[in-house]
Amino acid sequence: MNDCYRNLEVKDLKTKKLVNKLLLWFLLIALLPLSIVTSIQYYIARNSLRKEVNNNLISIADNKAKFLDFYVNEKQKNAATIAQIPNIIDAVEKYQKTFNKNGINTREYQQIDKEYRQFITNYLDIFGYSDILLISQSGNTIFSINNDKELGKNYYQGTYKNSEIAKVFDRAKTLMQVEISNFTYYTSNNEPTAFIAAPIFKNNLIIGVVVLQLNNQEFNKVVNDYTGLGKSGETIVSSLVDERIIFTAPTRHDPKAAFQRYINISNNQSHPLNQANQGIQGNSITIDYRGKETIAAWRYLPSLNAGLLVKMDIAEVFTPLKTLKNIVIILGTITLLLVTLAAIIVAKSISQPVIALTQIVQEFAQGNLRKQASVLSNDEIGQLELSFNRMAAQLETSFETIQEREQELTTAKEQLEKVLAEVQQEAHQLAAQLIQSEKMSSLGQLVAGVAHEINNPINFIYGNLTPANEYIEDLLRLLKLYQQHYPHPVPEIEDEAEAIDINFLIADLPKLLNSMGIGAKRITEIVRSLRNFSRLDEAEMKSVNIHEGIDSTLMILENRLKAAPDRPAIEVIKKYADLPLVECYTGQLNQVFMNILANAIDALEERKIKNFLGLDKLQIHIYTELTKDKQVIIRIKDNGVGIPEKLKKLLFDPFFTTKPIGKGTGLGLSISYKIITEQHQGKLQCISYPGNGTEFIITIPLYQDIK
Repeated sequence: MNDCYRNLEVKDLKTKKLVNKLLLWFLLIALLPLSIVTSIQYYIARNSLRKEVNNNLISIADNKAKFLDFYVNEKQKNAATIAQIPNIIDAVEKYQKTFNKNGINTREYQQIDKEYRQFITNYLDIFGYSDILLISQSGNTIFSINNDKELGKNYYQGTYKNSEIAKVFDRAKTLMQVEISNFTYYTSNNEPTAFIAAPIFKNNLIIGVVVLQLNNQEFNKVVNDYTGLGKSGETIVSSLVDERIIFTAPTRHDPKAAFQRYINISNNQSHPLNQANQGIQGNSITIDYRGKETIAAWRYLPSLNAGLLVKMDIAEVFTPLKTLKNIVIILGTITLLLVTLAAIIVAKSISQPVIALTQIVQEFAQGNLRKQASVLSNDEIGQLELSFNRMAAQLETSFETIQEREQELTTAKEQLEKVLAEVQQEAHQLAAQLIQSEKMSSLGQLVAGVAHEINNPINFIYGNLTPANEYIEDLLRLLKLYQQHYPHPVPEIEDEAEAIDINFLIADLPKLLNSMGIGAKRITEIVRSLRNFSRLDEAEMKSVNIHEGIDSTLMILENRLKAAPDRPAIEVIKKYADLPLVECYTGQLNQVFMNILANAIDALEERKIKNFLGLDKLQIHIYTELTKDKQVIIRIKDNGVGIPEKLKKLLFDPFFTTKPIGKGTGLGLSISYKIITEQHQGKLQCISYPGNGTEFIITIPLYQDIK
């Protein structure tokens, strides 16, 4: 038997080597030189084309950046020139004087406007601005050529004080030099624009500021010049605002992109537009805002404090390579077919008997144990075929026995795995239920016992305060009568009265009794909250005020809410809706409130330890509401550290916890989830993002459908 296997391996190995050698040498001789030459040529052509396009984009980016900077600098020089024109200075002075004295809608203002409007309008045409505004020293718009809506606005007040035009006016006035604003969406004409402000002096004193609105048509003409950029190329101008890159001009593929499209760079600091706005120039292949692969060059525009990026789609750049690539593919395919055909013909004439036996062996390997080889000759291959037939007969018998044993083992394994899985699941659930039930039972008994023990003596104290107060008032009244009728007692009484400060005692004793009453009342409220939280006598479904349960839980956790040496107090903000009584298992629902609020406090303490973003206030918000479909919603939200996305899906799994060993069991949220979903037919959701806090949303029906 072993000799048969050995002979089969030797023959099969020789056949494979023969066929492989023939195919390998044919392919090496024909395809290797062709592949090397075409690959080198394709590589050179691709690099040359990429370098050419790269240089072209760099040149275009440099030229546009220089032109835009030159354009803005010229506009700034024009602004400085306009601010020095005597008629402009006189106009500002007269407009301002008339505005302060009579206002805008007056005859005097119209006379001044008629005298200077045409003169100022001529400068609008000469220098190519969209609008010219004159602003008084106090921030009032006293003149505008094309926007009467701006007249009378004060840029130090209301919604205008934070606008870009207000900022550039203030800088020009404060720094006493020409300033340019960032691009902004100008609501007065519903289009993006920028402003240039120049101070107006008279006798070396600032009397106002001239603000010039840039003409978007001239700016966009440069930005949207696609010369040398093919069919897909475009230019993007953007500004950095907080953690976003804002498009400040329309693009070729998105004419409405200005101040409508932005890129969030909080997690992408290496984005080309971010580098451009940081003053870093460069070029590379990148993914644009459409999700397409592009080749781009970017520059910084110092005059506008903005970034400029010029790009083209990779698909268009490498279009000329498609023809070369198609030729290579066609030539390689034809060569491969010819070489393969020649190799097959030669190999077939040499190895056909071995191939026939190989096919039979493959069928045998696939399970056809009754397959027999045809013995057509008496040579070595014929002997191999006879040996194969004898081996097949013996293997068929052995294989049947193996299959029977394998089936038995598979069945036993499946049964064992099923039993183990059931046992493990039941053990986990039983352990979780036992631990939590014992813990809550012990806590409830302890709280109820403490409340009961405190309740009796405090009721005694609270009930006796009223008669004690009446007795003391009677004694004080009697003492006053003695003082009134016997104003001069014996010296011994006078000394004792002075020693105990009788007047102070008379004034302070009622206050002392009142404080004792307030303290006793406070203890009574705490006892009521403890008994309300424990609810040991209310395990069945009842209609209750859930606000009392929340307040009782907060009372239990009050010590953790107070200020600590390493953190301020945690502020609880409650916004309760006017809810009717809710049908629920009160004790179980209080347990859910306790778990979620305790986790919120832990998250806030962890966030303060990490000093996350310099947080000052630690807050927990609690909201309740009743929906139209009679669903009660309780939202508990904190501004803690938040929960990563990969951990949120594990929150309600038993024994899962992110807390250190010994601090958390991983059972609180799991049991809370079962209480809400199984016991109350509701939902428990978690909404959280790292750094933005966590919100748990509890939704239960107002009335339970008890069957």
